[in-house]
Amino acid sequence: MTVSDQIERNKEHDMRALKRQSTQTLRQNARKGRKVLYIWDRAGIDFGQWFKWKESSIYFLSREKENMKLEIVGIHPFDQADPINHGVISDEMVATSVGVTVRRVVYQDPETDIIYVHITNLPPGISPGIVALLYKARWDVEKVFDEFKNKLGESKSWASTATAKTNQARLLCLTHNLMTLMEENILLESGICNVAEIKRKKETLTRRDEDSRNKGSQGLSILQKSIQRLTQRTVKFIRWLKNHFDTQCSWTLALARLAKIYASS
Repeated sequence: MTVSDQIERNKEHDMRALKRQSTQTLRQNARKGRKVLYIWDRAGIDFGQWFKWKESSIYFLSREKENMKLEIVGIHPFDQADPINHGVISDEMVATSVGVTVRRVVYQDPETDIIYVHITNLPPGISPGIVALLYKARWDVEKVFDEFKNKLGESKSWASTATAKTNQARLLCLTHNLMTLMEENILLESGICNVAEIKRKKETLTRRDEDSRNKGSQGLSILQKSIQRLTQRTVKFIRWLKNHFDTQCSWTLALARLAKIYASS
């Protein structure tokens, strides 16, 4: 879907790429009755198209553009005492210029005090705090591209054709997913984990919470504390994996080396 239309143009707008997909493709083989959510940047905003896709249980979440003129037509009450909604300023229903209504959730990050305005066609049954944190989690997905470029060395296209770009993208995604599964299986079967990295993440989370409280807020929300980044493999793991492919040694010896690497700070 993300490969540009090589027949007609070298670059393609996000919404055009989305529109040329079939409903079945956008639903990604989800079973009937299952809702599908796309969390997209501002390039994915098309309220009329969102309305059409909603009929097929395809929903979108994005952020409001600066030049948008939306009229408030309703207010969704929400439980401000619920820790999930910590940071939510308002949950509104707004009218668009194309004659459809969408939901607008205004959220202030307790860490940075930055205000984010989210636009979505998700139903009000989804807590506004969940809406805000779903978009926040999108940044985690974006970070996978940093892994491809800086850790796996995939900074250039293998070739210029659409087929080559598609195959490269699929192989990169496959490599990332296999590395994730491999690291999880090593932990489950051998108990080997990156102790230093786990400690660093805990210390960072504690510091973030303390900094937020020092600013006068209630600290990080429950979801902010519980969300763990899944898209990044450490340099230690990737280097170990590359070296294991290049050397002939037993799996037991390779795991022993990984445990030693993880034990170092």
